[in-house]
Amino acid sequence: MNFIEINKKLKEKIEPLYNIKGEDLFLIKQAINNIKSVTVQELEEFNYIRLDAEKLKKEQVNEQILTMPIASDYRLVVLDNPNQDIVKLLNNYDFTDITTIVVCVNAEKLTVGEVIDCSHLDKADISKYILNYLSKNNLSIQESALDYIIEATNSNMTKINNELNKISAYCVDIDTVTIDIVSNLVSNSSEYAIFMLTNAIDNKDYSTYQKILNEISKSQSINEIFSYIGKHFKRMQYIALSKNDDELSKILNIKPYAIKMSRQNIAKNGVKYYISLYEKYTNLDYMIKSGKITTRNALYELIF
Repeated sequence: MNFIEINKKLKEKIEPLYNIKGEDLFLIKQAINNIKSVTVQELEEFNYIRLDAEKLKKEQVNEQILTMPIASDYRLVVLDNPNQDIVKLLNNYDFTDITTIVVCVNAEKLTVGEVIDCSHLDKADISKYILNYLSKNNLSIQESALDYIIEATNSNMTKINNELNKISAYCVDIDTVTIDIVSNLVSNSSEYAIFMLTNAIDNKDYSTYQKILNEISKSQSINEIFSYIGKHFKRMQYIALSKNDDELSKILNIKPYAIKMSRQNIAKNGVKYYISLYEKYTNLDYMIKSGKITTRNALYELIF
């Protein structure tokens, strides 16, 4: 089951073993909390334990499983990164009449238990989460601002939750979260920062281009940035020739929102603008490889 289905399933039945897979730390934490809320009724200090199981012995885990709960129907044991001996133990364990619920996180080769997928949520589910979060704080949000948050955080729920906390604290006397608010408050991922860099080129906003370039070049290779910009110009020409956004999203491996923004810029600037920029890019690339210009200078030369 995916993360969204957890609460519904827990109301129907509590499984003896859960296998959490995925990389989103926020979703993993929430999944554990959801299981904990329906299993640990009293005396958490006795009925809940979370262990780094990478170096534990299987006998230690077996002891934890057999420990009886106190003043509660269940006891909850969370095992982070269980080693293969522990995984083998769990794969062959008889949980009949056992009152301990086991949750494994990042358990390779675990073949039993209810799997909980804590990978990135899709855009629809993330949008619902953001809307629900802001609604609890009596806030609405512009669609463009909502898209910005998702793209800027690369759909990472840990980052999204942090940014929503920041936005809610900022909007004390504000009813609607606007694109201006989130663009000033939300921290860009490196992927989205490059997107914003190319967007500045599309908008011929050279001061913003310089600002973003100076910032991301502190943590990212100049050569990688230059290469990405070249790919962007080629991609813009490709988008201009195709009408199917879903197909483009899969082929180019970019988000629908990026395609939407690209189409707007193509309509505004024309395909010839990107053809001209790509020709300038290839000339500068040749000059870099010939030792006639540095990559950093080429990045500034590109738009002037």
